[in-house]
Amino acid sequence: MAQTRIGHFIETEIAGGAEQVLIDLARYANSKTHNFQAVVLHFGHPWIAEQCESHGLEHIAVPFYRNFKSTIRLPLFAWEFGRWLKKQRIDLLHSHLFGPVTGGALAATVARIPHVGTLHDVYMIQEKPARIHLVWLATLFGTHLVTVSKDMEEFYRSKAPFRKHSITTIYNGIDFNDASATESSEGNPLSIICVGRLVSLKNIDLIIRATLLLAKRSNVQLYILGEGPERQNLESLVPEDSKDIIHFPGVSRDVLAWLRKSDIFVQFSSTEGLSRSVIEATAAGLPTVVSDVGGNREIVEHNWTGFVVPSGDSEGLIESISKLLNDSELRHNMGERGKQRAKKLFSRTINNDQYIQLYQQLLFH
Repeated sequence: MAQTRIGHFIETEIAGGAEQVLIDLARYANSKTHNFQAVVLHFGHPWIAEQCESHGLEHIAVPFYRNFKSTIRLPLFAWEFGRWLKKQRIDLLHSHLFGPVTGGALAATVARIPHVGTLHDVYMIQEKPARIHLVWLATLFGTHLVTVSKDMEEFYRSKAPFRKHSITTIYNGIDFNDASATESSEGNPLSIICVGRLVSLKNIDLIIRATLLLAKRSNVQLYILGEGPERQNLESLVPEDSKDIIHFPGVSRDVLAWLRKSDIFVQFSSTEGLSRSVIEATAAGLPTVVSDVGGNREIVEHNWTGFVVPSGDSEGLIESISKLLNDSELRHNMGERGKQRAKKLFSRTINNDQYIQLYQQLLFH
């Protein structure tokens, strides 16, 4: 019996949480089901290609990139892409992020196949509110939208008259077999860690400034894992006499190893969907300080598993980190409670099974 081919379509520049979710879901579908075959469709992104090769995933470079990047030529892209999907024997298209979701909607109609579109953020709509019309139009073509947090679903529903069953929330999940207990330093100095793309909306500059102030009264270091266009600007914020406090290790292939030897996790973005980095940190047993945006409040329970601080509130950020630095028992208790909460809500098995069920519903009912 021929396998059902699920095409995972994405366009990206800097690999982040959405790209990792795609790879994990493709691997899961291949390993846990006998009738689905994941095929990753991308525009030649080196990180995605490397991940696919590493994990034995079939991947194909999509042509027509020039037409994809033009709103005027998007209908031409959809026509070309839809016919190409048929040649590749794709039975269901699963698009990730705003551009592929809206571009893939009409293409799936051309190919006469079901279409799932996972939206991993809200800032594309916040940046240009008129874009919501393209997302709504996608559902009129039959796209089933998935948001990665309840907060995101409420946001999208507030912007357009989506039908009740056209949007589903499925949390991002991680493998808890890997997320074992931390090996935190609990000594001198204590380690703060943040993980993410080095872009302006992550507000890493505020975390750096907070750490430099806290370092005047506490023995603390900050490790910033990630790469991006803001790295040079962020490095310039660190005085010469503080180079031993603020560290930029770059992208790591083993983020969990860094989490295990850290004491506090901080993420202070101005916008989020559902941060995989925050989930990984809580699953590893780290107390967290996060901004009150997107799905962060669904991961972190304020004053119980960490602190949820209004975005941009530098004083609140400093106060929350300071409480954790000065109280080892608080760090331990918040970390343990966060780990148990993460296991209940963000299991890769439970949440990826929801995608498998959605595929089956769209394909066979």
